[in-house]
Amino acid sequence: MRDGITLSADVYLPVGGPSLPTIVQWTPYESTRERFISWGAWFAQHGYAAVVVDVRGRYESEGTFTAWEKDGVDAHDTVTWAAGEQWSNGRVGTWGRSYGGLVQWQLAHLGHPNLVCVAPHVIHDDYFWDGYWTGGAFQLALTLGAAALWSSAISLITGPAAGDIVLSDRVLSHLPLIELDEVSIGRKVDYWRLWWEHQCNDEYWQQFRHRPEQVDVPIFQQGGWFDPYCGSHLRSFATIGDRLPNRVLMGPWSHEEEIDAFHGDVDLSAALTVIRDHEIVFYDRFLKEQDNGWDDRPPLELFVLGANEWRGEHEWPLARTQLTPWYLRTGGALDRDVPRSDEPADRYAYDPADPVPTIGGVSSVLTMTQGAQTPVTPGPRDQRELERRDDVLVYTSDVLEQDLEVIGPVELVLYAASSAKDTDFIVRLCDVHPDGRSIFVTEGILRARYRNSNEGDSTELLEPGEVAEYRIRCYPTANVFLKGHRLRLGMRGHEEEVGINQRLHDTSVWLQTCPKNAIAVAVSGGPGRQCGPFTIVGTDEDPL
Repeated sequence: MRDGITLSADVYLPVGGPSLPTIVQWTPYESTRERFISWGAWFAQHGYAAVVVDVRGRYESEGTFTAWEKDGVDAHDTVTWAAGEQWSNGRVGTWGRSYGGLVQWQLAHLGHPNLVCVAPHVIHDDYFWDGYWTGGAFQLALTLGAAALWSSAISLITGPAAGDIVLSDRVLSHLPLIELDEVSIGRKVDYWRLWWEHQCNDEYWQQFRHRPEQVDVPIFQQGGWFDPYCGSHLRSFATIGDRLPNRVLMGPWSHEEEIDAFHGDVDLSAALTVIRDHEIVFYDRFLKEQDNGWDDRPPLELFVLGANEWRGEHEWPLARTQLTPWYLRTGGALDRDVPRSDEPADRYAYDPADPVPTIGGVSSVLTMTQGAQTPVTPGPRDQRELERRDDVLVYTSDVLEQDLEVIGPVELVLYAASSAKDTDFIVRLCDVHPDGRSIFVTEGILRARYRNSNEGDSTELLEPGEVAEYRIRCYPTANVFLKGHRLRLGMRGHEEEVGINQRLHDTSVWLQTCPKNAIAVAVSGGPGRQCGPFTIVGTDEDPL
């Protein structure tokens, strides 16, 4: 590296091969793990030089690891080194999931003459608002797992003993939370404490934010509707547009590469595909310059749940969408009629000692929590167990008389008051089947203090008892609510996975049922289906 540090790289080559196009990935998760060995061997068998690099300060690489700070320049220097080796023909592409994805983004905005294409999968774009403080709520399971893992060994977090050592009720119930690094692995972690010091989306976080407008090479991204970074991929796709080859594959999966092992309470078998098959066509097209049909594929391939089919699209959001408001009504109705001004408020009480459990949903910590005392299992799971709780408000539509196709961003505009100076609002949109199953579709969260901010750049505590507006950004989705099904919206104050023991105050919340309380959805309208985006929107009438 330019500062004299040496990184460790494992190089996989075909036996007796000439100078080859080269694919590089970077990882903090140990380059000699089986998944990386098999990755390198697979690409070598397909005619590439494949390189797996331990990032700075991890495993066999020299230096000190600090999350994200040196990844871009180190990746730039790695590409220079790889392109100059005798086994490389100087044409370099990159690959990586999660942390390996963010390294590519940090490299891409720097540019490099030997960089030909990039494939950053399942990773956020905004490290604060879309990553570690989603909607202003600190992602405790994700951040503690990452900090402990990046500062120790992966087996400590993902192994069978993790529930006894790190991801246990004993550790996660400790206060203050900033000390959890010492409680879990016995030492302070600098970047963990930096994350706590920067509780607004300030210059610290913005220095890492991805810059799709600066990407100048072909890009392929793979994401999942039940991974928290699906919105990041689609925003990046929209920003890049058609100025260069730009493709996204979005399926009904979460964060893990093993999509065939991902399940829910609905049949996902129609979505099965082999991601590596998509990747090899991408690299063959741009690193080997083969005319292999990649250019003929739709730039956006989405799996549409409900219809259970793959759909090719060309822009995001879809140009044919319409904004359709659905209103929250007193007593649990969700419909298209504007509420009367005299409808009373709905109320719930939130007890931080008894958070709503996490069942299904959007999450990137399936692997990270597999050894925890309470594993997290994301996906389209039945929510009826949660909807029966007294601290969850439920709003359900009438039975649909025709299919309703919802493809696009989802937002809830909510008017509510709280007895506390701060609280969380979590919303889940579900597809209610004729047999009663309430299948998770998408969700969003907003911590009240960030309600007036621009993606978390400022805070303002509540005045207890005063009605305030909350714009809750949910994860985008693609779902057909079939004829005979119903829409359901669930509201709650907190959830185990996103805020384990964050210990907000006991809170009473009342939702003012008014013309402004609505969910707006992007309804896209396939053949023979009603059009209408799903978004919760409101009128200009006073909420009181």
